[in-house]
Amino acid sequence: MPIECCFDVEPPSRSQFYEIDHLVMGHAFDIQNELGRFYDEHVYHAELIRHCLNSGLNVLSEGEIVVSCESFKKSYFIDALVNAGSIYELKAVDLLGGTHEAQTLNYLLLSDLQFGKLINFSSPSVQHRFVTTNLSAEKRMAFEMNEDAWQAELPSSLSIRDIVQKLLTNWGAFLDVGLYREAIHHFLGGEDALIQPVEVVVAGKIVGYQKICRLDEQTCLHVSSIIRHFESYKKQLLKLLNHTPLKQLQWVNFNREKIQLITLKK
Repeated sequence: MPIECCFDVEPPSRSQFYEIDHLVMGHAFDIQNELGRFYDEHVYHAELIRHCLNSGLNVLSEGEIVVSCESFKKSYFIDALVNAGSIYELKAVDLLGGTHEAQTLNYLLLSDLQFGKLINFSSPSVQHRFVTTNLSAEKRMAFEMNEDAWQAELPSSLSIRDIVQKLLTNWGAFLDVGLYREAIHHFLGGEDALIQPVEVVVAGKIVGYQKICRLDEQTCLHVSSIIRHFESYKKQLLKLLNHTPLKQLQWVNFNREKIQLITLKK
């Protein structure tokens, strides 16, 4: 199976999730009141699992999700799955950010669940955020590939397009861009072969070396998930290209259901 949850899933209703969350958050506040906010994440993790189990909740710790496509395989581990349908990700950081929300959303999409929660024990008071989605596995298969700016005649173009199409057919869209990037690199030969130092040239002089995903002597690859400020991001990629000996950049952008294949040239 392309996406396999190594546990049973029972999606809750919104009201059921809120009932569960009321209990879980009560435990979270009790734990911080008892321990304070300066322990490592694994301490809070173990304590929350213990409190939830003692109160009669069904909790799975480190539930594994395996994502695969032919020779590529990657495992993700959910911090806590409560009553088989509510995902909790636990942190001990200064402040929750977008990357934490993206991680939780990725777990929801992979498990085809709707409701999750981020809990941070290291803030002065327990910080928490709901993470929800209405994207089902079926909806994530409704993607489109835009190749209007793709140079199909380049040696790397066909293989990259075929790889992206294969991943989307197996997994659908909207997942974490790091997963797509890692899989694309895998099918192109692996990061050890692809990631190479490239000369950075300013005013005719080499000022340093930048590690770039290099496809051949003239071409590099960039994989992103840009939704806003697209033109500004494009200008920055051109600046990156213009100060190297490379001639073109193959850009794959996972913009929600719109997958953009773009070739940038000097």
